[in-house]
Order: sequence, then structure tokens, then C-alpha cells
Amino acid sequence: MGRYYVTTPIYYVNAEPHAGSAYTTVYADALARYHRLIGDKTFFLTGTDEHGQNILKVANEKGLNPQDFVDQMAQKFKDTWKFMHISNDDFIRTTEPRHEKVVQLTIEIMYEKGDIYLGTYQGWYCSKCETYYGENELENGNCPIHKTPVEFVSEESYFFKWSKYQNLLVELYTNNPEFVVPTTRLNEIKSFVERGLKDISVTRTSVPWGIPVPFDAKHTVYVWYDALVNYISALGYTGSGEKMEFWPGVHLIGKDILRHHAALWPAMLMSLELPVPKRVVAHGWWLVSGQKMSKSVGNIFSPQDLVTHIENAVGLTEEIAVDALRYFMLAAGPQKDDADLSLEALWTTYNADLANDYGNLLHRVLGFMKKKGIDSAPKMTGQRYSRVAAVVEDCLNKYHAAYEKEDVQSALSSAMDLVKFLNDFQDKEKPWTLSGDELTEFLYSVLEAYRIATTMLSPAIPSASQLVAHTLRTQLSLAFGQCSGFNPDLTQPPLFPRYREDKQGDTIRSGSSGGEDKGEAKEQVNETNSGQGPSLAEVKPVVDYETFSKLDLRIALVESAERVPKSDKLIKLSVDLGPLGKRTIVAGIGLKYEPEDLVGRRIVVVTNLQPRKLMGVLSEGMLLAATGEDGLPNLLAVDGEPAPGTRIK
Repeated sequence: MGRYYVTTPIYYVNAEPHAGSAYTTVYADALARYHRLIGDKTFFLTGTDEHGQNILKVANEKGLNPQDFVDQMAQKFKDTWKFMHISNDDFIRTTEPRHEKVVQLTIEIMYEKGDIYLGTYQGWYCSKCETYYGENELENGNCPIHKTPVEFVSEESYFFKWSKYQNLLVELYTNNPEFVVPTTRLNEIKSFVERGLKDISVTRTSVPWGIPVPFDAKHTVYVWYDALVNYISALGYTGSGEKMEFWPGVHLIGKDILRHHAALWPAMLMSLELPVPKRVVAHGWWLVSGQKMSKSVGNIFSPQDLVTHIENAVGLTEEIAVDALRYFMLAAGPQKDDADLSLEALWTTYNADLANDYGNLLHRVLGFMKKKGIDSAPKMTGQRYSRVAAVVEDCLNKYHAAYEKEDVQSALSSAMDLVKFLNDFQDKEKPWTLSGDELTEFLYSVLEAYRIATTMLSPAIPSASQLVAHTLRTQLSLAFGQCSGFNPDLTQPPLFPRYREDKQGDTIRSGSSGGEDKGEAKEQVNETNSGQGPSLAEVKPVVDYETFSKLDLRIALVESAERVPKSDKLIKLSVDLGPLGKRTIVAGIGLKYEPEDLVGRRIVVVTNLQPRKLMGVLSEGMLLAATGEDGLPNLLAVDGEPAPGTRIK
């Protein structure tokens, strides 16, 4: 059992938490949950940054004492992280006495060492990010991050001898190429340091809302120095060179604060004779309409609003809707590069991964068992089991390797690779053709591998994974073959119902579903687009009999049926239409029906539609079905056994 320490940046409380801060926190939470899963002693820290000029300004604008203001804002962050299922072990606040004590201790140690000295600061300062910039770093005289004017500041200040550690920092980057990830960020910070470091101001005389400097009461500690120390103050740091149980740790940050975490903070630690961080993971930004999502721009998505949208769109409980948002953030978020934060991007990921692949797989297996009257799947091994076990092992190896590099997106991909394999495995094995021990072995192998896949996904979707464990009546673990058998709850509804575009004026469009034609469902099955199922009150325009009579509706007898490869929804039917001959029809009914259940059925078909290719298969008609409240199709039935080709009037 190892030790693992992961942190988020502490969030500045001049505004409420949003999807940007939620992304970093969910990312760190997934890392912490993974390391707990494999048995590591884990410490996960987040918190709030509560000092500085901006906090005092906002508090004054609201007519509040700054302490009262930060108390209110810190609670909002705590409430939001609880809402998002964040499992942090500690929440540090920079106004807490335990933190202030350590900040004063560190600056005193560095002062006595000669690494902090009194001088006068003159330079360009951005009040929004509370950061100093060289003139060559400005963009048309503006802050490179906020694109707003900076001010020239001149005041007495204590300086940290940052320049003293320039060569040691370059050596750190050279000898430890994974100190900063991704590589583009490492190259960026290395280039910055190699251009030359100037000593940096670490105190202010003009900002009263801050931690007093212990050896000069006129000064308060600069907010960035104050904030960075949180990573060791939460661990109870008590003196220079001290060995702390969880230090060093992994810092998750946005790319805009890379310089502070990958160059300033390591230099401060060197001065304190402490190890540098294990790794700095600098992710990109969420972009909304091409712009960084930020409080100053005002293009903010709140996690609560996104979860409410998910709840309403597909009828999920709040717990599972939170997990859907968490999965989207981790799978499609800006882990390396900037990413698009939009409802379209959210629903594309949701449908492709959670609805079509992961959720539908369990629904298909349990639905098959229910139809066949099978209520259990005891452990049975053989060639099928061995084949599945080999794929599980390969996916797990990739999964562990990804998490060891804090690469959550690749870890999720390895879990989804296993899910995709199981979907293909079910299509190829055709369980409806199996019986006895062969069928038992198939069901056990698929459910056991699904249990592993669920465990692999559990750091991202903790509530949904526990619901699956409850449905399978088992425990989650990463040991394949550990479960002695399954006696699942066959009444569990689909875990992640498919999202459909809202007909009632919702202008945000969902994306295509994993490579299938976007219009496939509407062309082949009478589905509505409402996320809540069909609207029974919706009435289409009145048509005359002549218009209706143009449709050639006939009885068709299904002679054979099979799934279309690489599609969960599409089933290819060979039907007999009597005098019209034999035809092939491709229908999007695979979420409700198994192919073998369709053979021998009489269905209603529109025979005079223009043929259409779906997933490379030419469909020569459209069967009729009614979509229920669960969003699944129900084939139209007819009394008796009318001859194939009988016309419907």
C-alpha cells in the first residue's frame, strides 16, 4: 500500500464556483477515488483562497465585513463540492489560524535564511489575477490572461530571491520530464525560467486584508505566496526540512496558474529545504463560444444548472445526473487542450458512452435474462470465459498505467474499450442460440466483466456504479473471476436513458450517437425527440384521405433478423411481403428487442418509402412502432394471421 496526495488549487472566493472549478475538483476526486480503490493511503485537499485586494473590494461593494463575506463564499464551495460527490479529506481556508500560522512560519524561515529581503517594487500589476507581469509579457498593454488594463505599481516590499533558484529549476525540468504534464506545459515553463527569473515581491503595504508579516507589521503577505503554502499548511507543517506523511503531492491546476505552481512554488520549497511536488498537472480551459469560461467575462455554467438540465432532459435522479456530468467533464474535458463546454458536447458524450454503450449493455443482458426466464448466472468457466478474461486483463493494465500518470481520460477510454468489447461479444456470440452450460458461461463472463468495467468507471461515476452493484447484487472490485455468480435484479430500468432533442423549442441540439446516422431513429421508428418520451398531447396537421392513401401499408412476416455490426440500435430484418416479394428492412429497435424474438412475427410496414442506406445496409421499407414513456419502441401487432402482403386500409 502506497501513499498518494492530490490537491486542487484553492479557489478564489470573489465569485461562486462554476463548471471550470468543478472540472478541476472532479478530476482530483477521480484520482483520489482510484488510489483508494487500489488500497493507497490517500489524502485529497481542496479549499478556498480568501485574502487579497479583490476580496476586500468585493466585500466592500456588498457592504460586508471581509471575514463575513469569505465565510459565506467558502460555504458555497463546500456545498457545491458535496453536491458534485467530491470526496475531499480536508478543506483548507487561508483565513484559518492553522494556515496563517504556517504562512508566517515559512516566510520567517526564508527571511532568516536570507532568501527574503526588503526592497522597492516597481512594475505592472493585474488586480484581477493579482499577478505581476514584465512589460514584454503584456498584450497591447493588457494582462495576458484577462485582457484588461494593468496598473504600474511602486511600493516598499519584501522580495523572494527567485533568481537564486533559476538553475536548480531548469535542472529539475531537465532531469524530471514528467514533473509538469502535458509536455507542452513543461516546455512552456522551462522556456519561461530559462529566459531569466527576477526576484519577486512577496508582501504588500497597500492591502490590509492579508496575513501580517511577523517581522514587519506594516506588510501583509502577498496573496499568491499565502495561497501556495496551503499545500503544506493542511499537512501540519512545523519547520524547515520537516518530513510530512503525504508530502510530496500532485497538484492539479489550470494552465493560467502554471508559473506560480511549476516555478515559484518549487523555488519556495527549495528554500524551505522540502521536496518539490511529485507532479504538476496543468489542464486547459473550458471554452464557451470560443472564449475561456471566466467570472470576469460572465460566460459561466454552474454545475447545479447543468445537473438540473440533465435531470429534466432524460429523467435521471439528481445523484445519477451528477455522475453523468462528472463523466462528461472527465471524458471530454480540457485535460490537455482547451475543450468545448456546450450542451451539444455534453449530450454527444452522454449518448455515445453512457446511454448507447455502458447503460444499454446491462439493459440488454438483463432484458435477455428476463425474457428467457433466467434469474441467475453461477460461475462457469471455459473458452468464452478465458477470452473475456484476456481482454479484461489488457484493459486493466492500460487503466492502471493511465492513472499512474494522472491521465484520467485514457483510463476512462480503457474502461469503455472493455464495454465496447462486451457489446461486440454479445452480438457475435448470439446468446439466443446458446443453452445449458454455454449460455451460463456467456452470461457469467459478460456480467463479471461488466462488474469490472463498472469498478473501473467508479472514480468517475461513484453513485451510478454503486447502483449497478446493487442491481447485480455484488461488490465492486478489480479482480476478475472473484464473483461466485450473479442473481441480478431484472426489474431495474435503463441506467442512462438516451437523450433526444426537445421538440418544444430547445435550440441546443444533441450530437450524433457514436457513428450511426443522425436521422436513423426518426426514419426507421416512430420515435419522438422529447427527452421525457413522446408527447401524447402533440397533434400533427390534418391531412385529407388522398394524402393518407399514398402510403402503402402492408403486413410483413419476419423470416430472419440480426443485429447490424457496430450498432446497438439497428436490427436488419428479412421480411416476406407476399406479392411484393422479399425485402430487407433496417430498424432502430435493438434497444428493446432481440433479433430471435422477431422471427415469425407479423409487423406493419410502409412499403413505398424511398430506400435508404443505414450503416451500409440498404433498407427497403419502414416498420411501424409506438414510442413509450421510456423512449423505447413498441411494435404494432395485428389480430390473427393475415397473409404476408395483406394491404392495410
